[in-house]
Amino acid sequence: MQTNQLSSWTKVVGYLFGAGLVFIGGRFLLAPEVAERGYGLIFDQPTDAFHYIKGVRDVFSGLLFIVFTAANWRKPLAVVALAGSIIPIVDMLIVLNAPLAVPGTEWIHGITVVSLWVYGYFLLRNQRSTHQPQLKQAIPHG
Repeated sequence: MQTNQLSSWTKVVGYLFGAGLVFIGGRFLLAPEVAERGYGLIFDQPTDAFHYIKGVRDVFSGLLFIVFTAANWRKPLAVVALAGSIIPIVDMLIVLNAPLAVPGTEWIHGITVVSLWVYGYFLLRNQRSTHQPQLKQAIPHG
């Protein structure tokens, strides 16, 4: 795979997204009631299945950001950011439509979506390749 060197700011943002997601996921696994309110819901169910699903999903997503950032994998990192933006979109819709939502918490999901789109755009736009392809002569010497 061709390595594209990430700029300092794209690395910092990639690690911040990753660490943030690992933290949020870990909080859902270890302190579900606190995490639930931060998410924007009051989930009044007798099971913690929602918390485990959300926690594992966020930890996995965070690890993708961290690993792809550490490996300087620009395009996979952009794909994770752009395709992964569907998650906070759906999260925001869930919070907006939940009868027991915590008022005013939907905005964090919207800001996350916009942040992911901007980050993904800059990752794809600013490709500084460390690999310079060699041009080969097209006309054979005779």
